[in-house]
Amino acid sequence: MDTFEDPDDRDLRRRQLAKRLVSHHARTQTIYAFTGYTRHRLATLRKRWGVPPAERHRGPSPTSFSVFFRSPRARDVATTAAILCKLLGATRPDLGPKPSTRALDVDFGERLCEVHEAIKACFPEIDLEFEQVMLLAIGLSRSESINLTTCVKCGIAVLADQFSLRRRTCAACHRPAAPAVAVGADATSEYFMDGELHGLPDDDRPPAD
Repeated sequence: MDTFEDPDDRDLRRRQLAKRLVSHHARTQTIYAFTGYTRHRLATLRKRWGVPPAERHRGPSPTSFSVFFRSPRARDVATTAAILCKLLGATRPDLGPKPSTRALDVDFGERLCEVHEAIKACFPEIDLEFEQVMLLAIGLSRSESINLTTCVKCGIAVLADQFSLRRRTCAACHRPAAPAVAVGADATSEYFMDGELHGLPDDDRPPAD
């Protein structure tokens, strides 16, 4: 955030960010980290905005990157989110082993909201938590456990697990090839059904005895 930003403008951005985070069902500790609003203050704002308590995510934030690799679909969504993080500047190369409160500022929170909103627009059926996007962005910033790379076969962007021994291929290239179609008598026999020949033009029919 700009050091010379007007205090009133800065407070307005914090309030707007808090509202966006609440709409994304972010956890209370996450909103506090980005805005500095206390639990009591957030409870007051949620009540004022008419947010039902059931729409809040509770419990600890996700910390394992395995959720991004549990299925080809999950990896595709995570790869798209990683690309958006790069494009929208939602990575922080200066992040240390444990992000400080200063690192999780309003500017970073706004960019993460943009990524989350873009992902929900692309994949409306996917239930991707805001904290998962945040975890992904922090992981990309450190480049220790995960990284955005390219498929070794086709060159498409893929999210890679730095500790995995598997080849870095996309789901399409990793899928085993379909078995070859048999040629010869076995293949020709497929055209015969109940003593009749199907699917061959007249010129290709064998001569009658």
